[in-house]
Amino acid sequence: MSVQGCIFDIKRYAIHDGPGIRLSLFFKGCPLSCQWCHNPEGIDPVPQLIYNKSRCLGCNACEDLTLAENCPSGALELCGKYMDPEQVMELIIREKIFFDRSRGGVTFTGGEPLAQPVFLLHLLKACKEKGIHTAVDTSLYASRQVIREMIPYTGLFLADLKIMDSLLHKKFTGVDNVLIHENLRYVARSGVPFMIRIPYIHPVNDNGACIDDMIRFILELNDLGNLNGIHLLPYHSYGTDKKKRIISGKVPFQKSFSSPHKESTDSLLLKLLSLGIDTMIGG
Repeated sequence: MSVQGCIFDIKRYAIHDGPGIRLSLFFKGCPLSCQWCHNPEGIDPVPQLIYNKSRCLGCNACEDLTLAENCPSGALELCGKYMDPEQVMELIIREKIFFDRSRGGVTFTGGEPLAQPVFLLHLLKACKEKGIHTAVDTSLYASRQVIREMIPYTGLFLADLKIMDSLLHKKFTGVDNVLIHENLRYVARSGVPFMIRIPYIHPVNDNGACIDDMIRFILELNDLGNLNGIHLLPYHSYGTDKKKRIISGKVPFQKSFSSPHKESTDSLLLKLLSLGIDTMIGG
């Protein structure tokens, strides 16, 4: 049986998902349901119907709609398609000249790429054979075996650190963070370069206690392994409109969030920099 994976977006010339110019491949499906998710169309593991208002002709054909093909204007789009590794590698190799000139590569993101481990491993191995740098943007909510298999073929992990308190983590994401923190330590000990991405959200994790706990954990990880830096990612509302456009499949519950005050973000940035950890806002 051939290996296939479900991809919901492909972005060329990406510059925020690892070093250099990159091709970002968005894997569909995620075991978390973060209430602030900015890619909610990536949570359900199968293709979904998405409504594109700008294309709607107002013909009302959707009143008895069962398939995207029933929409004559294309206002209902199928988000997500199945691809095999060979198809994906064709796209990747076309961009290799840009990777080579900029020291870039491919970033597997999502959704959660580790939720499609067989497909991801095929692509990681193929990229390594071609000398293409790889980054995996992940929550690290996966089995130890899956992560162990990926490590030899991954050039960089971009790992989320969302909330330190396990109960709060489960409240806002649907899962606790025990496995995630264990896997962060495991990746750190492996020697593979990794970066930490902190979605910085009010009122979720911008309070003093959470920040102090987060800094202690970051220092522990820094002592364990090859921490290349931290990206602070202040909340934005891009995902809110996307959730309204999803017609079929799983959509995470939406609460009211906001970006922390600039003073809070700047303060955390300065604290991390003062500890000798390369940190930036965005990325």
